[in-house]
Amino acid sequence: MKETESDLPRATRGRRRGYRGLSAEELRKQRHQRLIAAGTELFGERGYAATPIEAVCSHAKVSTRHFYEQFEGRESILHAVYAALVDSMEDIVRAQLTESRAPLTQRVADTIEAAVFYLLDEPQRGRILCIEAVGVSEVMEKKRRQTTHNLADIIDRYASLMAETGVLPERDYHLPAVALVGMFNELIAEWLTEDTGLTAMEMAREAKILFRAMMFGAQHYQPTDGDTDPLDGPTDL
Repeated sequence: MKETESDLPRATRGRRRGYRGLSAEELRKQRHQRLIAAGTELFGERGYAATPIEAVCSHAKVSTRHFYEQFEGRESILHAVYAALVDSMEDIVRAQLTESRAPLTQRVADTIEAAVFYLLDEPQRGRILCIEAVGVSEVMEKKRRQTTHNLADIIDRYASLMAETGVLPERDYHLPAVALVGMFNELIAEWLTEDTGLTAMEMAREAKILFRAMMFGAQHYQPTDGDTDPLDGPTDL
């Protein structure tokens, strides 16, 4: 006798056929993607504090029941949105920095430009990363600090490569790298919240100028454990 759908175990039935021919897992992934997209759009446009879970669900066309199957609450989806944006930006950074055909200093400049465009071409991204995620909770702040350190580690590694080629002096570049990440975040926040009168391209140029000023000013750096402070005496800066 031919086995019918109703004769199969419930789990097997779900794998064989679902809504529009999709399995339960495929449907779950689709709902997750729609929720992330909705969270990105609404948190980036309305703001995190002004966006209730119901608005995210409505925008994503996902029921609140299905929302809570994947997220614990509103901050939980903010974490997921934030992580997705950071992953994408880090992919862009790594891709630009590993472009072997360009000189190292040009790769760094191209990386800064690409990161600025990623955050400003679709301003929701920059708003979430640099504004909406700030001060949400202790857990979110730890995530933001970790992101800062991850990006600073990338800068630090490439500063060390510049030092190996003689472009920069040998020293510990961890703190300058952290400062550069902070500078970059504040530039993006300024563009998003104030009328700078600058285009994304012009903002990228400002970021590259500040990067050069900080990293190449490092030619005057002294070792951090030195006995003398270079700012105590005469300087030609």
